[in-house]
Amino acid sequence: MWLVSNRMIGTMKEDDCEIPGPLWRVLTEPHPVKLALLVLFGLILEIYIHFFLGVAIVYTHFFYLIIVIAGLWYGRRAIWIALFFGGIHIAVTDILSGFITHDSLIRALMFCVVAFVVGTIAEQLRCYQIRLLRQNKELLALNDHLHDSNEQLEMARASYATANRKLNLLSSVTRHDIRNQLTALLGYIGLLKHQAEDPALHALVEKEEQVAQKIVRQVDFTKNYEELGVKAPVWQDVAQSVSTLTSAMPSGLVRITTDFDGLEVYADPLLEKVWENLIDNSIRHGERVTTISFTYVSSPDNATTIVYEDDGAGIDKTDKEKIFERGYGKNTGLGLFLIREILAITAISIRECGTPGKGARFEILVPDGKYRFPGNS
Repeated sequence: MWLVSNRMIGTMKEDDCEIPGPLWRVLTEPHPVKLALLVLFGLILEIYIHFFLGVAIVYTHFFYLIIVIAGLWYGRRAIWIALFFGGIHIAVTDILSGFITHDSLIRALMFCVVAFVVGTIAEQLRCYQIRLLRQNKELLALNDHLHDSNEQLEMARASYATANRKLNLLSSVTRHDIRNQLTALLGYIGLLKHQAEDPALHALVEKEEQVAQKIVRQVDFTKNYEELGVKAPVWQDVAQSVSTLTSAMPSGLVRITTDFDGLEVYADPLLEKVWENLIDNSIRHGERVTTISFTYVSSPDNATTIVYEDDGAGIDKTDKEKIFERGYGKNTGLGLFLIREILAITAISIRECGTPGKGARFEILVPDGKYRFPGNS
């Protein structure tokens, strides 16, 4: 029997536990007229069954039903109903037997106890219900506020996207026009340089050409910086990105080696620009660079460090931090600045810690969660 009951309980659905709406309102909402009718009916039972028939036990169970309903409706005020039925029951018992019995006293006391317990529980439940309703109203108000805020944010996002698209379009058109004018200007400078016979004039024209080429590189930088952070970061095979870059370089310029064991990093899609600028920086300023190596080492806090080294002249101690500042350097001063900006998007940092005279050494610290080795998983 116990197993059958447990199986029946176990197969009950959540909907089976819900009390239908009308019945729930009958049990929870006060109904003075119905309560009065129940009290009257209980009084009739007391007079007829107890007084006339002399039965003093079974019918009193109906009083508990009335007291419980009164407790659900009116809380601990149901004690007055319990005192009423208890008093009538004691009085009728006294009339019939000539004295007050212990049984009638205990039963009257139980009426009061039941009324107190049920009434207290009903009041607490009603208090919790009011509190939940108040919190629900507050949550609804907060939800409406958040909905309005989300709408404003969406409008702001759309406005920002439109403004950004227009700015990018303006930047692209302007950059294209400037590049066209610079191309023409460099052509004229080239012609002038070939025609200039005066050494002083020839040197002046070369300086003009250098300035124009620097402007070209700065314009190219604006394109790269414009694309920075536009696309979401992705997992990238470091060795493959370096290989893609070096395969397009003239052969025999420098020897480049990589040792990454399948290392992948989570970075901006412009990661290839990091390697491009590092290699370009070594070739331009390393003076005697013949070999460039890419490796990695483990670092504290479950991080890993990508190490870039060359065998050139190195970087002076006073310049190790300044080289990452915008505009600092012998060329445009933007290459290493761009590198730091690209890496910072995914919390990757870079520093230079090589020995002057022995070559540059850039250490790129990749924090935990921003790198992986798919082949070893």
